[in-house]
Amino acid sequence: MNILDENIVFQQREILRRWRIPFRQIACELGKQGMKDPQIVPLLLRLKQPTFFTRDFDYFDAQLCHPVTVWPG
Repeated sequence: MNILDENIVFQQREILRRWRIPFRQIACELGKQGMKDPQIVPLLLRLKQPTFFTRDFDYFDAQLCHPVTVWPG
């Protein structure tokens, strides 16, 4: 599931809509307006396979990523 932070601008959302790429946005379809970063991470962890898009540089932290699972085979 593609999740957009509330800081993603309208024009970028409209491009995704035209390309028929499904997404949900914080403050519109998920969560509430003005959610702080510490509130967003638990929200994302409750979702099935979220891919989070934001313009915030502070999310570029490997500690926020899920551990990599390697399947045998």
